[in-house]
Amino acid sequence: MQTDGFIKIIEDTEELLREARDNIGEGLGQIIGSKKTALQEVEELIIELKLNGSLRERPNGLIEFRNTKLGSVYGRTKEEINEKITKRFRELQSHVKKPKRTRTPKSPLLSEFYRNSYLPYKLSKSVSKSTVTGYESNMRYIADQRFDKPLLTYSATEIESFLYAIPETRKRQIMQGFLNNVFNRAVVLSVVRDNPCAHIEKVEHKQNEGTALEFSEQERFFKTLFSSEKFTRTQKCYFIFVYLTGCRRTEALNVTASDVDFDRKVLHVPGTKTDGSDRYLPLFPLVEKVLRGLTPENGKFFPFYEASVDRILKECLKERKLHDLRHTFGTIQCCCNGVDVKTVSLWMGHSTIQTTLRIYTHPERLDLATFLRGDLTEEEKKVILKAKYEEILRLIYDFLG
Repeated sequence: MQTDGFIKIIEDTEELLREARDNIGEGLGQIIGSKKTALQEVEELIIELKLNGSLRERPNGLIEFRNTKLGSVYGRTKEEINEKITKRFRELQSHVKKPKRTRTPKSPLLSEFYRNSYLPYKLSKSVSKSTVTGYESNMRYIADQRFDKPLLTYSATEIESFLYAIPETRKRQIMQGFLNNVFNRAVVLSVVRDNPCAHIEKVEHKQNEGTALEFSEQERFFKTLFSSEKFTRTQKCYFIFVYLTGCRRTEALNVTASDVDFDRKVLHVPGTKTDGSDRYLPLFPLVEKVLRGLTPENGKFFPFYEASVDRILKECLKERKLHDLRHTFGTIQCCCNGVDVKTVSLWMGHSTIQTTLRIYTHPERLDLATFLRGDLTEEEKKVILKAKYEEILRLIYDFLG
């Protein structure tokens, strides 16, 4: 009986040992399985984050991820590793210098710069009133077209599109010159670094310079003018004055009593176009007769508006422009009266003598039939032209009385 009991004890003990071994083995397997699962989860995390590097499990049970930028990151779980990687990235980003925001410097509107800087500068250079009027007209057009912007925002492409949307080539040319000058001034004052107009091709404009009136046209014009009852004597005298002096439209309108020296026989012409356009002419006898027959109003011999000039000319000689009377004066002086071209250039207020030579040395424009006569010498032709000019002057004398 004792032996059986002892055997029973041994069997129970062995059973207990087997269970213990099984439990220990199962626990170890669970621990090992847990670590493998954590390593796999971390591996999946690294793939998900698209990071390059090495991954291993250290003997102490820590999982190590090594990356060239992050260095070594340790942890026991996916969550711990993820948290440390995120923290390391934030630390790295905090040391990266962020680019400074570049603020676009403020710049004045084109109209503001024109009013505050450009116009005062030009006025200091003593530009004429008509030039300023032109500037103002240009600015009104820019405002009407809603093209008034900060100077720094203009581009060459935008300006070019704006210019070519202007139908008249002369207006287009004037506007290009105006904008170019304004931006050049802005560059000088360091308001802008570059002039966008400098990159635009020069606008082409074929100018119709006009020509002198033939003597037959001159006769028809003055006969129609003098016989009309629609116009005042002063208005008729205005056209005589332009014909006999070659003044431009506004120059003639601006002549005042203080511009005439009857004693010295000198006429001052208040130029409006260039520096050389302000000039002095001889007070020709017929011009003196015209002015002595007028009573200046507020100092002006011709106190009326430019619009009336165009209206009168259109009724008397609609196919011609007032400027053609100026051409007629210059051509007569060169081709009929034989005045030296340099002298005529000074009388006309030209900036160069080349302008006078190019436009006013064409006798054929006064009388083509006489010019084409091959049976006459040049001197004989000049005598005929001079005689026809005298006929026009007699018409004027008869009108003045």
